[in-house]
Amino acid sequence: MSLLSRRYATAFVETAVAAKTLDTAARELEAFARAFELKDVAVALTNPGYPLEQRLAMQKAVLVKLGASELTQRFLALVAERDRLAEVGGIARAVRQMADERAGRVRAKVESATALAADAQSNLKRALEKRTGKKVDLDVVVDPELLGGLRATIGSTVFDGTLRSQLARLSESLERAD
Repeated sequence: MSLLSRRYATAFVETAVAAKTLDTAARELEAFARAFELKDVAVALTNPGYPLEQRLAMQKAVLVKLGASELTQRFLALVAERDRLAEVGGIARAVRQMADERAGRVRAKVESATALAADAQSNLKRALEKRTGKKVDLDVVVDPELLGGLRATIGSTVFDGTLRSQLARLSESLERAD
């Protein structure tokens, strides 16, 4: 994440905190960043063939459709006026990271071979919260290539309980025993 993205994110976070809307504003910014990833949206909003006023009007239409607040609309208008829309993905990631830090929250990506039942997700969430000492938001995805078990990633820490890793550890253990 670039220094520029962090600088814009810091300004956005401070403004959203003052307005007491940080989590909502962060979600709005993430929604716009996802929309901006669509090639047609990005081209339309950054095409110098369109006057700035027209690009800002198109951007506002996208934001209104997404239900973005006035705060998010004004911030993104400033980003567009300064020709920094290409940074919006990095800004959104930095804002999410700052919002999570302020809330004492971490995000865990959980990959499992099959869909996890609600009670299994709840138990996993509690175990990860106990391990990290923070509130954990789970993002659970199914990866059939795992064969069995699951893998949880929080930041750079990986908790690997997949069948493949368990078999690899067993194999290493048997090799050392010889």
